[in-house]
Amino acid sequence: MAKRFHFNPETLQFEQRVVSTATRLKRTFGFVALCTAVGVGSMFFYTMFFNTPRTQVLSRVGDDLSSQISMLQSQVESSARQLSRIEKRDNLLYRTIFEADSIPFSVRQGGTGGTYHYAGLEALRNGEDLRQLALSIDNLSWRAYIQSRSFDEVTKLAHEKDRLMHCIPAIQPVSVRQLTRMSSTFGYRRDPFTRSGKFHSGVDFTGAHGTPIHASGDGVVVVATHSSTGYGNQIIIDHGFGYKTRYAHLSKLEVTEGERVKRGQVIGAMGSSGRSTGTHLHYEVLVKNEPVNPLLYFNDMNEEEYEEMLAHAEVQDLD
Repeated sequence: MAKRFHFNPETLQFEQRVVSTATRLKRTFGFVALCTAVGVGSMFFYTMFFNTPRTQVLSRVGDDLSSQISMLQSQVESSARQLSRIEKRDNLLYRTIFEADSIPFSVRQGGTGGTYHYAGLEALRNGEDLRQLALSIDNLSWRAYIQSRSFDEVTKLAHEKDRLMHCIPAIQPVSVRQLTRMSSTFGYRRDPFTRSGKFHSGVDFTGAHGTPIHASGDGVVVVATHSSTGYGNQIIIDHGFGYKTRYAHLSKLEVTEGERVKRGQVIGAMGSSGRSTGTHLHYEVLVKNEPVNPLLYFNDMNEEEYEEMLAHAEVQDLD
């Protein structure tokens, strides 16, 4: 290493410069730090303005991910629009037909409270897009779940509606061809025994002794016995859904308690048992154990349709 000298004005001589070890170390460390800073700066500058193979690959992956997120978001939005049409039809048509309450919009959309599940996505590249996609998918899943439950309910109501249509006491219990006349209607009338005004809780059909009596709807026989209250030989059928029917003053019982019967099935024969002045059928319809006018429930059928229904009831299998 070349020696360095400096002029000493006090001695008026050139003297050799002596550098201490500490100074040498400082200079060495300073040089190393400068080189490191220059290297890091150069690398940063290069990565900022020049794409390395790695950054190029990562950039392509990021672009592909953005495209896939956009495509998925479009598919979710399309599915949401289709589900909205199904939800509208469900509320305005299906649930209305079966007299079910509409499902409120707030229930279909679900809540937004509770634990925040998307915090980990926000730190990622495209984090906001991923968060929005996750929110949309969760909302769609909830709406699909609610709609599935609604369809289950509507299906059950449809089965119940079908069973209700068979159980309602919708036909008169005496064949049109075998009916003489309707001798007494529902409401207040003069009692045939006391001649005083009294409420008549059903309608009376007259006909020949032994005329077949038909069940007016599907149901279960809960009473088939002789009554001491004036009804004589009577049958009561529980049709479900709050409906019951009574057939009184019979001459013969063709069914037993606990037996299931179908609409149109022969259950007994017309007579004059109990408190009666002549051969007839006393027929009642009870809704939640309260008598109502049976004429309100008779279907508008002509004679041919009625007889065809009875013929079908006689050959069908009974559960």
